[in-house]
Amino acid sequence: MMKGERSIPNWRLNVLIGLNCFILFFLLFEHLVRIPSWIQVIGRVHPMLLHFPIVLLLIAGVLVNFRRRLQKTLPLRSLIREVLFIAALSAAITVIMGLLLAQEAGYEGSELQWHKWTGIAISFLSGGLACGEGLQYTRYRPLFTTFTNLCLGFVWVAGHYGAALTHGEGFVLAPLKQSDAKNFDVNTARVFDDAVLPILKAKCLSCHNAGKAKGGLMLADSTVIAAGGDSGPVFVSGNPNESLLIQRLVLDIEHEHHMPPKGKPQLTTQEIALLQAWIAKGAHFDLSVATLAADDSLMRAISAIYGVADDAHFDFPPADAEQVERLSTPYRVVRVLADGSPALSVSFYGASLYTDQSLVELGPIAEQVVSLNVDGMPIGKAGLDMIAKFKNLRDINLNDTPVDDAGLAGLNVLAHLKSVRLSGTAVTVAGVKQLLMNAGLRQVFIWNTAVSVEEASQLIASFPTKIIEMGFMDDGKTPLSLTAPQITPTRTFFRDDMQVAVNHPIPGVQIRYTLDGKAPDSLNSAVFDKPITIQGNQQLSVKAFKEGWLASPTVSRNYVKSAIKPDRVTVQGRPHYLYPARREISFFDLESGGSNHADGKWQGYLRSPLSATLYLDKPTAIDTLTLSVMQNYTGITYMPVYVPERIEIWGGTDTTDAKLLATVSPVPGKPEQLDGHRLIHCPINQVDLHYLKLIAQPYRKIPEGYPGAGMEAWLFVDEIILK
Repeated sequence: MMKGERSIPNWRLNVLIGLNCFILFFLLFEHLVRIPSWIQVIGRVHPMLLHFPIVLLLIAGVLVNFRRRLQKTLPLRSLIREVLFIAALSAAITVIMGLLLAQEAGYEGSELQWHKWTGIAISFLSGGLACGEGLQYTRYRPLFTTFTNLCLGFVWVAGHYGAALTHGEGFVLAPLKQSDAKNFDVNTARVFDDAVLPILKAKCLSCHNAGKAKGGLMLADSTVIAAGGDSGPVFVSGNPNESLLIQRLVLDIEHEHHMPPKGKPQLTTQEIALLQAWIAKGAHFDLSVATLAADDSLMRAISAIYGVADDAHFDFPPADAEQVERLSTPYRVVRVLADGSPALSVSFYGASLYTDQSLVELGPIAEQVVSLNVDGMPIGKAGLDMIAKFKNLRDINLNDTPVDDAGLAGLNVLAHLKSVRLSGTAVTVAGVKQLLMNAGLRQVFIWNTAVSVEEASQLIASFPTKIIEMGFMDDGKTPLSLTAPQITPTRTFFRDDMQVAVNHPIPGVQIRYTLDGKAPDSLNSAVFDKPITIQGNQQLSVKAFKEGWLASPTVSRNYVKSAIKPDRVTVQGRPHYLYPARREISFFDLESGGSNHADGKWQGYLRSPLSATLYLDKPTAIDTLTLSVMQNYTGITYMPVYVPERIEIWGGTDTTDAKLLATVSPVPGKPEQLDGHRLIHCPINQVDLHYLKLIAQPYRKIPEGYPGAGMEAWLFVDEIILK
């Protein structure tokens, strides 16, 4: 050491040694450590503090490597000493915070291990450099410089893996990779791999990857997504409203459970719509984009984000809006393909009501029709002749129609035709071959037709640029179970009469239903062939049947008519700050809450009562007030969800003459028979009402004999129904 140079003061040496010894102690007994919540807060400061040692070590590296040039203008000796000490001190503290943070659930994998051990190496190395900074003025200067640069190398490695933990694998090099990315090709793309997964990787993977699986959930590929996380499956096939993924995405951004967390890149409305449409379609991982109809909601969502060149622009004028409205009926639905587009899609329902004349009547809008669905309709020659006049038709669904090779020949005049569905028809290989001569045709679906596997193979070889889908070839020996039918819309509550549709992805399926709560059977129950009109409180149960297949599970949905909406609503009792829903609006928005209490549709109360006042401008007769509540005895934040302990309803012509109209003390449901939703009916039987006040008190002490006896209970409400 040069004359006049001081060694590191003892207190600095003791601090650095003490901190690094604590790191060693923590590593040795890491598996025994249990971190209380107040210390977790300290650990979460790690991402904020780590920039200090990084910057300081970079400065120290510059000073050490360029000492000769800088020592003429800077007090270099004291500057290096101070920078190294502060860098070593902040590095040790940052490592300790990182070790505390890593104790939380969701941090694991190789990225964490690399980040952890390189960070520890930085702490030890920087501590050694701070303690031995005087070596740079001796013959050991080259060694000191080497270790300084080694420390900088560890900084780069730790930063790389830290970025992977925070933003997802490959974050640093992502811009370079994006420049080589292929354009979205609708002909070869798969819905999940090419449309859904890129969104999840861009917006969700930073918190749900192999190295940082928040909530035990990873979203890197189909296998781990299907496995779900600590809270269960991430989606419910066919039901986006009940899917945890969608519920978390649509929460208010200030909500504790909103995903992605506030401050991270958020999904756009179009991206959320795409995820919703994918789940509603069945959340299949192997679904091809080319199999989607032009007017399919999933196809429209994909086009909104990735664009589909052939359908992005139409060079024909829009149809007259009034004429479109006149032509659209419950059995012949005409709608605009997308906002601002002149293109129209037409779908027919109810085979018993169909006539070829109903197709001929579309003549005034023939130029604008680009998508046509006549699935299961008894279409004849006049109808097929009319289809040939839809000169801009891109997509047609002829599944389970009487079309044959002769009828198919008329489609050859359609120059823009891209997709034809022929499942369950009488076409042969000759007719399909002639159809495939259409240069613009991309794909044809020939499930359950006279075309054999061998003939289909020959077609595929002869037309390698076409997509020819054969689907599942039933050998009659392997009975398969049908999947459950899908009921739309998914909501429970309605105000006016509601049209309900039921569909199934497999052609030729017969759907039977009941409206009295009984399970449908294959002989006596009504056959679904047109939209079902729901007019009051009813339970719809549906089941799918097909010869050679096992029947599907029964799907049931309860419908509740909310005939009266108050003119104004005020909420006096404040809901819990974590579960405010939309306050007054949520009680009469006809949106039913799902199985997840944090889906933004449930309003939660704990200790304080729900207290809401309803105002009616005109005198109104009300027979019953019904409260829709959640029941969940497994608990939310260690407290179960029960029905209210007591409900009071006050009312009158105004606030001055209000009187007690009803008092209800619901009996909690038995645990073995518990339903997630429950409707509590409160008889009122009053006329000329202008004012109603509802008070629902959560349990302050759950009664004996029920789960959580003696504890407080949550009260969750999604809707108030006036009848």
